[in-house]
Amino acid sequence: MSNTNKISAVLPEADKTATLALLEQVKTKLPFLISTPEAERPKRKMGAKSVEYVNLCLEAAKEYPTKLTVEFDTPEFGKDVDLINQLWAIRIKIGDLLDKVDDTMEAASGDSMKAADRVYELLKAAEKTDGSVSEILRRIAQFYSGQSKPRAKKTNP
Repeated sequence: MSNTNKISAVLPEADKTATLALLEQVKTKLPFLISTPEAERPKRKMGAKSVEYVNLCLEAAKEYPTKLTVEFDTPEFGKDVDLINQLWAIRIKIGDLLDKVDDTMEAASGDSMKAADRVYELLKAAEKTDGSVSEILRRIAQFYSGQSKPRAKKTNP
């Protein structure tokens, strides 16, 4: 491939299988992880600016337990905060890995699209002297048509 190729790598099937198995192993180490439908996600959740607020409130709950109602569960609040702090380090590593996977897939995708466009161009040129490529070109053209043309914007009357 030309020197504009962004990535040139091979992922052996055995390495892919091993990686997927390791990811499954990670899941077994975190059996408490949940998956929540969008509609059921909490409306109020912690962001980067909320960390100090939550930690200060936990400190206050521990320091002034008599000021809280009897049903308030300070140990459970502490477990939630500790879990967030523990998972944050894992989240950073997973996020970094996911970013690299996404960037690599994007580079390979760009390389593949450029190569496919070049194949299409070369086969179109070859069709002028060799009709044997006509059928595959017809099939390719179904995907290619409209890919590089900007779509007309709809206007409201």
